[in-house]
Amino acid sequence: MRILLVTLLTVIWANARAQEIKLTFDKTKDMTGYQTFQFGESEVITPKDLRIFDEKLLREKVSAIIAKELKDKKLQQVDSNAQVVVSFIIGLVERSDIYSAGPLGGTPGQVNAGPVVEDFREAAFVVDLHDRSDNMIWRINSTIRYSTAETLNQVEEVVEKGLKKFPNKPKVKKK
Repeated sequence: MRILLVTLLTVIWANARAQEIKLTFDKTKDMTGYQTFQFGESEVITPKDLRIFDEKLLREKVSAIIAKELKDKKLQQVDSNAQVVVSFIIGLVERSDIYSAGPLGGTPGQVNAGPVVEDFREAAFVVDLHDRSDNMIWRINSTIRYSTAETLNQVEEVVEKGLKKFPNKPKVKKK
């Protein structure tokens, strides 16, 4: 029973740390008038020795995920003169985390396991939406705990969560 509880808590803790999404947008601005979008610049900032995906293929897949979500929001993709220009940066870095495993994290019979070092990969993913005047109207800034098998699913989840409230329609104050 104790092992099951520890395993469950570990899974919940790992999932809570797996993804962080920060949104930046003007909550007072009415963005419901935007009807068209196009892609601007995109960049893959992963060091060349850590790249697992083909850069061109990764850009295409991430662009397709973003385009699908914006089309679901009733925006139409055009080649030029769009009301919204989408750009993104995606990259992978290697990180280490130090934490105390506690009395249950060590070997059986051990009272205090001491610090544990965990190496992992973390992906940074930023999506910017600008208007024609190059004013930022929406930003999704996220970090994703990297897992090769789930990368595109994680990107899709970030885009879906990040654009959930787009376009923003400000609340009207009642008098």
